[in-house]
Amino acid sequence: MRTLSVGQLRAQSVRHGDGREAHTIFDSVRGVHGGADRYLADYACTGSDRTYAYLLVDHLRWLEQEGLTPQDVGFGDLERYMGAIGAKIAGPYGRPWRVGKRPYGNDALRGAAACLKGFYLKQAELGVNTELVGALKLHRMPTQRDRDRSLLGHLQRSMQANPLAPKSVRRQHKKMLPDGARAVLLDEVNPLRGRLVVEWLSDGAFRTGEMCGLHLCDLHLREEAACGECRGPHAHVCHRDGLVSGSAPRRSGSGSFVTE
Repeated sequence: MRTLSVGQLRAQSVRHGDGREAHTIFDSVRGVHGGADRYLADYACTGSDRTYAYLLVDHLRWLEQEGLTPQDVGFGDLERYMGAIGAKIAGPYGRPWRVGKRPYGNDALRGAAACLKGFYLKQAELGVNTELVGALKLHRMPTQRDRDRSLLGHLQRSMQANPLAPKSVRRQHKKMLPDGARAVLLDEVNPLRGRLVVEWLSDGAFRTGEMCGLHLCDLHLREEAACGECRGPHAHVCHRDGLVSGSAPRRSGSGSFVTE
């Protein structure tokens, strides 16, 4: 087992015999945190368990600071926690409790809200703090965007809602490089391998984990490849664990891109 963060409660990575890596939460006094481990087991070795482990350990540390436990926390306490990590909530709260760290951004807040809802619904399935279910299991009317993004969306009458999640911030371009950045990067990168990485990250829209996990057998750079999935040059994105960078692709599939 390899330690990821230091403290009485910490996120911990676990390397299985087959090379897969999972994550859990470890208490230096009581050992593995049972409730957190049962929740994270549903996401084991998917890449999401690492993100949820860090989000959840932050919350569990806050519970200890407030003198609360998952068994007696209320919905108002969860709202206070969301305010503590940066969410805008009704009522004064004060400064975020994470001293020396910036408040969560909108995406991280939505991830934390999803993590908290999933964790406490999992606890309720085990008979722990079942009173929270009614406050967390809400539904809302679907928007036109919701209908467009789902199969048979025109038949939907309601969708699950997360009362802890902040309002989404719509951005036209998410994490896009500024104009001219690619040319500057290519001028600064000297090795041919570095130039290839810059071009493929741009042309192929690869994520970091997807780029790091590419194998030679994943690249079909000629027309009419034997896999039969794409006629033109393309690359297959495969979920692989054990990368030196610790990253992993969050999706599998194939995509086309232009090569010169």
